[in-house]
Amino acid sequence: MEQRYTTFSLLLINISRCVQKIKNVEMAALGLKGRQVQCLFGLYRSPAGASLTRLCEMCGEDKGMMSRTVKELIGEGLVYVDTRSERKYKNPIRLTEKGEHFADIIAERISAILEKGSLGISGEQREELYRSLGLISKNLTMICADYAPKSAEDT
Repeated sequence: MEQRYTTFSLLLINISRCVQKIKNVEMAALGLKGRQVQCLFGLYRSPAGASLTRLCEMCGEDKGMMSRTVKELIGEGLVYVDTRSERKYKNPIRLTEKGEHFADIIAERISAILEKGSLGISGEQREELYRSLGLISKNLTMICADYAPKSAEDT
């Protein structure tokens, strides 16, 4: 059991560090920050744009971090907010022409890195890995829900 925990934890930590390093290096080549990858790639996959709330869901980020990221990307001329909606968080965020160009580059780099990162793994093995990781994620999320703060009535 102790070896399973150590192996699992160290593998996840290493994978996470490598992903962050790759994102940081790849984005630096474009003059951007690693944390902007998810936002640009999410919008790339949503041609009609996405609300801030939807972007948070797609990228696994909180609204504060995503708001800062969107603001930075607006400053870089890569995204814009379509303000036709009256509700601030409902306004779709879209890629500009420059943003589409950068997102195309990012998508190509992601594809190449995924290809290299999965060398020696069959499609069937990859599907099983993702299924297993999804189940582990779901189970750990349920465990974390048990750690949620109790209401005043529960104490």
